[in-house]
Amino acid sequence: MSLIDTNKQTLFDLLRSCKMGEAGAIVGGHIDRNSLRQGLYVSTKEDDLVKSFFVDDYIEDGKLLIITGSAGDGKSALLSRAYRLAQEEGIDSLTETDIHMDATASTQKTKTYDETLSEFFDTAIQRINEGEGPRSGVAINLGLAIDFFERKGKKEKYQEIWDAIEGAKPQRTNEKVSIRVLNLSHRQLFRTQPDHFGEGLLREIVDKFDASDPESPFYEAFQFEKEECPAHGDCPLHYNMERFTDDEVRANIARLLAAKSLIENSYLNPRRILDYLASILLPPTLESIAKEDSACPIGRSIETDGKITSRMMIWNSVFQIIDDHDGERSGHLDPSAQSEKEIDLRILEWAANPSTLDEILESHPTIANFSIEEKIQTTLRKQYLEGKQREQIRTAIEWSWFTDFLGAYTYLNRDTSEEIDPQVEKELKNCAVNMNQTLTDALKGWSGKHTNSNYIEFVDGIKTTDYRFLAQWSNPSPNREKSRQRTKRETTPGQLWFVLEPEQANTEVPIPISFELYVLMKRISMGYNPNVRDLERSEGIRLIHSRLSEFTDKQNSVRIVNKNGEELLSVEKGAFDGIKIRGKGQ
Repeated sequence: MSLIDTNKQTLFDLLRSCKMGEAGAIVGGHIDRNSLRQGLYVSTKEDDLVKSFFVDDYIEDGKLLIITGSAGDGKSALLSRAYRLAQEEGIDSLTETDIHMDATASTQKTKTYDETLSEFFDTAIQRINEGEGPRSGVAINLGLAIDFFERKGKKEKYQEIWDAIEGAKPQRTNEKVSIRVLNLSHRQLFRTQPDHFGEGLLREIVDKFDASDPESPFYEAFQFEKEECPAHGDCPLHYNMERFTDDEVRANIARLLAAKSLIENSYLNPRRILDYLASILLPPTLESIAKEDSACPIGRSIETDGKITSRMMIWNSVFQIIDDHDGERSGHLDPSAQSEKEIDLRILEWAANPSTLDEILESHPTIANFSIEEKIQTTLRKQYLEGKQREQIRTAIEWSWFTDFLGAYTYLNRDTSEEIDPQVEKELKNCAVNMNQTLTDALKGWSGKHTNSNYIEFVDGIKTTDYRFLAQWSNPSPNREKSRQRTKRETTPGQLWFVLEPEQANTEVPIPISFELYVLMKRISMGYNPNVRDLERSEGIRLIHSRLSEFTDKQNSVRIVNKNGEELLSVEKGAFDGIKIRGKGQ
């Protein structure tokens, strides 16, 4: 089906077009007339940069813009919109041949992609050398760039272009005299500051699916189908769309998607966000029952067969996407996977009086057919997404550990050129200080028995199990600027770096910290002894353990003690220029 006229499409068709791998899915073109694609598009500062290059500051100087990143980052969409704006502004010298939307494509059946790309770069290099002619732009994946320049031996021929791409790997932009590179892998999809977590491009895309908003590309189809759907109030698709109009629900789903990206270190981009949202509103179990000979394919199926399951409801489909804790996943983000006294007591109350669940779930179609277990799970998830009972129903997002992680991540990953409120800066710094203290305590706790002093008790298992000695902890301190440089260079979501510098050694130890590793370090600092499997998963712990001797001094020690040998006072240099003074009993 064509996607040109949105109001002639069913919600089913529109949502399915947002899923990756579906026929008719959203892709870019030189002149973008697709109303669904245009309706879902959100402009960012990257659009301003590309528009400046091709429209606002455009002159015929032969310069080249390269947009790189991964599949789904929106490279083609950026070029497409800039080209369309240039045409609207009457810049006729810029033609389709100057904009290479897809570096994997070939212009003729007899040509391979690298032959087509070589022709494009030959023209671009000629214009760069002459300093005149139309500007040009190309969208190319980093993986494809490596294949073209290195494996196919094009690096020397186009050395200037390759060097520009290489220079953009650790940063958002790389500007040369005649070549500008924009690396979308470094685009910020959402804010990580604890008080504004999930806000930004991610939330704006989520809000595009609010079908009660006349600006939404789903608005007209939703309004029409609510009246024409054969199943009327029993349609689970319309039930899901109606619940998604709640601002609190959308905000919580945006935060969950952001948390999923950070906790799982999974890459998130606009195409994947669209796929997640479409799969939440139109889950696979619901899509599979559609009968497409209707104004609402789902409604026709429900009217005929009436087969509705709890997995079709938005409250459950969210967590099938967000935190399906099968295999290696831990269920950090699923409220029904948490075990707390308040939740357990609430579940017991519901089990004793199941009619309460029906009241909470309201008028969902055929809710009476769900088992008590399904009702309890669905109710917990519903209340969490609606922001109800937040003090009792919590996930990792509400943990103080996650707040510290977000604060430290923001502190090390933010653009220091941007102004920030001094109080906010202080709060973020305190989070980084807390993380450093956890890192230090965890290493002590993992390496040997320790107290509040600067000494660790080790057991020498080679000589005898009874032989012990004390080593003074040299308290490695993090280098703030080096930690920021390593963290900002990292494109893996949720990965930050502490570059530690031991007091007694002229060296540095870079420590990669993910949220899972931070949780492990928290547990170690509380007395947990990690097993072999944990260590295999914990790169940071293994790294700092391998450099343990740099953090301890087994020969020199200074303490202030009383005549009974009790420590009276210790003064330590803390993380990020702080000073910690601890007296007896503290």
